[in-house]
Amino acid sequence: MNNRELPNEWRAYNTYDYVPVEEWSVGDDIELYSVNWDGKPHSPKGFDTDWTIYINAKAKTKSGAENNERDVCLILQVTSCEKDAFRVRFSPSAASIADYPDKVYGPVVAERLSHIRQHEQAAGYKPILRWNRNGAAIQLRAIQIQFVRAEDDSLAIQVKRLADGAVTDISSGPLFHAKPGVGTVANMKRKAESATHYFGLGEILHYNLTGKHNPETGTAKDECYGYQGFSQLDHNGAQVTCYNYDNLWYNQPEVFPRSVPYKEAFKATANVPLYLNAPFYIERASINERQQFLGVFLDNTGQSYFSFKNASRDKTAVDAGVQQGEFDCHYMFAEQAASVLDAFTYLMGRGNLGAEAKVGPTLNDRATMPPKYIFGYFQAKYGFPGLLRPQGEQDPLKVYVEDIVEGYRQENIPIEGLGIDIDIQEDKKVFTIKDSFWSSGKAGEGLSVFDWAAQFNLQCQTNITPFIRADKAAYQPGDKAKKQYETAQGLIRNGYCVQNEGEANITKFRGPQNESDYPGLTYTRIGEVNYPDQHVLVLDYGINAQTAERDMIGAVVTDYGNPDAARFWGDQYAYLLKNGLGFVWQDMTVPDAMPHVEDGKNFADTESPRNQFGWSLTGEAPDDDRRRTNTFNWRSFHGQLHLTDPRFGDGRKTPFVELRNFHAYMLAKSTYEYGLAAHEELLKGYKRSYVICRSGYPGLQHYAGHWVGDNASTWHHLQATIPMLLNLGMSGLPIAGTDVGGFAPGEAPEDPGSTIFNGNRNHNPMVYDRLVLGAEDVDIGAICEQELMTRWIQAACLLPWMRNHYDAMKPYQEIYHYTSAVTAEGGRTFCDIMAAFIRFRVRWHHLLYDAMYQSTQIGVPVIQAMSLWEGDEEVFSESNRDILATQFFIDRSVLVAPILTRSPKDGAASYTVEKEIYFPKDAQGQAINWYRYNVLEDTVDIEHPFEGGKRIKVSADITELPLFVREGAIIPERHSQSDLKAAFKNIQVMDKFKQPLVLSVYPVGKQAAGDHQLYWDDGGVTRSAERDGVFSVIDIHQARQHAAAEGETQVISVTPRKYDYPLHEFIYFRIRSPQRSARRIAIGASRVDNMAASTDKLFSYQGEAAYVDDNGNLWIKARTGQLSAGKPLTVSITL
Repeated sequence: MNNRELPNEWRAYNTYDYVPVEEWSVGDDIELYSVNWDGKPHSPKGFDTDWTIYINAKAKTKSGAENNERDVCLILQVTSCEKDAFRVRFSPSAASIADYPDKVYGPVVAERLSHIRQHEQAAGYKPILRWNRNGAAIQLRAIQIQFVRAEDDSLAIQVKRLADGAVTDISSGPLFHAKPGVGTVANMKRKAESATHYFGLGEILHYNLTGKHNPETGTAKDECYGYQGFSQLDHNGAQVTCYNYDNLWYNQPEVFPRSVPYKEAFKATANVPLYLNAPFYIERASINERQQFLGVFLDNTGQSYFSFKNASRDKTAVDAGVQQGEFDCHYMFAEQAASVLDAFTYLMGRGNLGAEAKVGPTLNDRATMPPKYIFGYFQAKYGFPGLLRPQGEQDPLKVYVEDIVEGYRQENIPIEGLGIDIDIQEDKKVFTIKDSFWSSGKAGEGLSVFDWAAQFNLQCQTNITPFIRADKAAYQPGDKAKKQYETAQGLIRNGYCVQNEGEANITKFRGPQNESDYPGLTYTRIGEVNYPDQHVLVLDYGINAQTAERDMIGAVVTDYGNPDAARFWGDQYAYLLKNGLGFVWQDMTVPDAMPHVEDGKNFADTESPRNQFGWSLTGEAPDDDRRRTNTFNWRSFHGQLHLTDPRFGDGRKTPFVELRNFHAYMLAKSTYEYGLAAHEELLKGYKRSYVICRSGYPGLQHYAGHWVGDNASTWHHLQATIPMLLNLGMSGLPIAGTDVGGFAPGEAPEDPGSTIFNGNRNHNPMVYDRLVLGAEDVDIGAICEQELMTRWIQAACLLPWMRNHYDAMKPYQEIYHYTSAVTAEGGRTFCDIMAAFIRFRVRWHHLLYDAMYQSTQIGVPVIQAMSLWEGDEEVFSESNRDILATQFFIDRSVLVAPILTRSPKDGAASYTVEKEIYFPKDAQGQAINWYRYNVLEDTVDIEHPFEGGKRIKVSADITELPLFVREGAIIPERHSQSDLKAAFKNIQVMDKFKQPLVLSVYPVGKQAAGDHQLYWDDGGVTRSAERDGVFSVIDIHQARQHAAAEGETQVISVTPRKYDYPLHEFIYFRIRSPQRSARRIAIGASRVDNMAASTDKLFSYQGEAAYVDDNGNLWIKARTGQLSAGKPLTVSITL
């Protein structure tokens, strides 16, 4: 680690350039080294003390030249004996133990590993180290880690499964690397002949954008992606790179490899980097007819690479490599994929490991519990002119905040809150609120947009980017009469922003062409040139369709690795929180700046390092017409960018290239800890707040959720949504979502390459460069068409995060605008259908909240991929590989299989689409029943169940979402009383007015039982749940019993495991078994004889009662006053 500063011999193009994954090699023009044994492994502190051994080795060149040999050192550390987890650390520059400092900041830190070790030792877990002449072996709970010394002295690492001796390769050896400071620094290869599937890696996407496009016949309508498109969950056969990138439309041409011609990328099947690329994967393998799962986390925050049995490299092996920094790789072995996630989130966990044994469950161990309102439906828009529509303003393309609130209110659609984009900012100054977003029309007077929305029980988030405007419009110290932008002033004066630092062969950037435009910066004179001390980045939003002006600023960025700078950043939220901001929308987090271009001209006179595609910042024509190259992203070749590196706690500066994928994590952590948590007293309504962040890194779940960036209104973006979110969940991030309906405008579905769509210019960046146009070229693009919008709402109604957000180039996307009738005969409209699904989300939101609680405890995602289903290996059959990307489950109780393709008859037969669904068996491999649920009717088809273990074709018209409930399931629902007076009957109102909690109980099957675990707290109104343990965890169980005298009886028990936040005075049960009537209903020992005439009568009755609805469902109202941790509530129904 002594050589973390860049040496003079580093060449900029080797060190700082983005490399597409298919062009990655283990150093193509540099001397390669392999790692070989050199002496016996040792443990200076004693292996029983720190569970760590050190391996002395020699780095030998491939050419075999002895004079080039170097001493290197590797570390192997057991990170959890109980979870069968270990870690290998390797750095080419590390010659001794001292070159491996502990990590103190990030997803997996030394303190946590120490706590795990102490906790497991106290519980009796002890890894056993054995030496042998060919290496060493360490035995954990279910595996043995073996260090094998090959005949050529190269180092190999294997894992042996203790149950049957099956061997899994970890490193086939040798570890290839380049000499310190040049090119790719480390690469590990492992054989994987028995592996069948690979999951995780964040939102990296494997998609064919034209579906079954036939180059010979062209783009026949029924063959294009809208009808035939597909996406994959499994990465087997792919090669990917982890490189966080602002990838508008998911097909920015500069990130595609050279083999994909410009404007042909929309025809390519390629894995290109997106906003959050997590270097963690789960491998599924089958050895000796027994499946196993291996989790691998390559904790490197720069650009990394993986090849998963890709045919162009080695179709029997996995390659992993990093360009800069240390190869720090964690491995987790398990029999089930969910156990891998348990181990991964355990290593990343927070809190006291011994606390549960003393006081019961604690919150936020594996992830941070968000406020309950996060599981509502939000509406956002880029292009708000202001809060209130001015009197006399008639322009329908100008959409004000009050227009949206009133539109949803009139249609009785329960939105949860609003997303207020950068339009709110005064002159693009973050943390400000301009005049038009105050009810009085003047800043500081009347109500802010946030407080105004709170009157309707709506929570607001606003767009906070890392870019702090630093030009004379914001900060001009010489002008005493000017109100200075205090955020910029503080960052510059205190030295809290990223500095412009030259190093080695890369000098400082010149900075602004005219220093007078940036009078607030400080400058250092070198020779005849003044160089700014602060690194200024340019942020360009392009032409604003509302104002016809170009939104572009020069800005500085906070150095979040500096604790004082992070605190300063957090303090900036105080003004917004005082004025009612509820939670944060963290945008442009890569950070997504431009490459030193201002007003279309060169911003720097420094010669640019080599660019991958030949685009020059000094004006030369690009060699392959990738005219958007470098437009959006702070590219990693900027050697002048030195950030404080917090990972090792030594305060050192590190080039941005080594921290690229970590920047959003540092930003979100600073916002959450120093902004929201530190200023909790300023939050109104809900003291528990949250961040929704556009990028990130593993561990982000402790501070934020994520949305998958700037998608577009196309079927392929809808088709990509499900696998992206499922793989994010399998990367440890439970809260994720998409811009419902698509952010950017759409395209011609039959011809994605067309530059014209419905008379408007196409907004696909492959064919239309929005940023180089003038105001006269700005079009209002096509809306998200009604069938696509309806299917998107349906697909998103049970996702963890659901926000409808769209670009200013669209005239609208709010669902109340979709007033067309579904059929020519009239009747139900598209709006009616979508509104019903939003109400359904509110009704079922507690299912998501309970799933999130499980995520805080054992790391399972809120929505789970079928690869996490236990007990049915048919899920992994070749015939079912495609369905992995098209369906998911929640809490093993609900199966969701959204419609992701356009109807084949253009609306005929109510837009009916068929799709195949696999219905899994139970954990014991037995067939179970799945009942189809109808969202619009709130009914379930008990008479026609779907049998587990089968793949069945199901049809769904435009009113239907294929949704199925497992036999024996218990689903928590929230219902509103008809006399409830509220503008929006959303989640906040449900809690505020204590609306009924209804446990919907479904028929049991052969197992004759069913369970659900209910989590109950104040929803985040206070932080007493996470701080003081004021919450309840309640086991709900149902069973069918037979007695000779009584006959058949259904018994439902409510048993608190922890009961520190009481339920409402009454709880309701909804027995969805209409076939048979109840002869006797009892709560405890007391018979229930009072029968209500309706649900309204039942809800208002001041005692225990029952009701049978028109569908034959039995409703029971029970008092909870005697419920406690030692005294369950029991309801019995004799049939």
